[in-house]
Amino acid sequence: MHMSRLIFSLLLALVLITACGVARPKPEFDLAKVNMGLESGLALNKAYDLYHQAIENGQDLSDGPCLSNSLHGNPDHPQTMWVLDIAHNPREPADNQPVNQCQAYREGLAENFIELDPAGQLIRLYSPSLSNN
Repeated sequence: MHMSRLIFSLLLALVLITACGVARPKPEFDLAKVNMGLESGLALNKAYDLYHQAIENGQDLSDGPCLSNSLHGNPDHPQTMWVLDIAHNPREPADNQPVNQCQAYREGLAENFIELDPAGQLIRLYSPSLSNN
């Protein structure tokens, strides 16, 4: 009987120790150390690649869908995240429908976006970290 209590106590202690693991804090992030000009260029290249993949796969872009909620960046740091949205120039009512907008941008999980028109032409590249917005 004593042995079964000891085993039970050890198992309980093991479960509690495992369940109460210490969470590691995220390392500090310094946006000033990120070259956002370079990052925007990388994101734009990925945007064009993803656009061409969508066209090759026959995806309908006429309503202006979001092509990527995580185009580029580090998901732990929204200020580095980019999304890719297809839109019209000039804007059409479909562009303002939430179903056609990138959810990650709307929810603040990404702070940067690229808009291409359905023909693949750049409409806008936006980042609050870039001075040319």
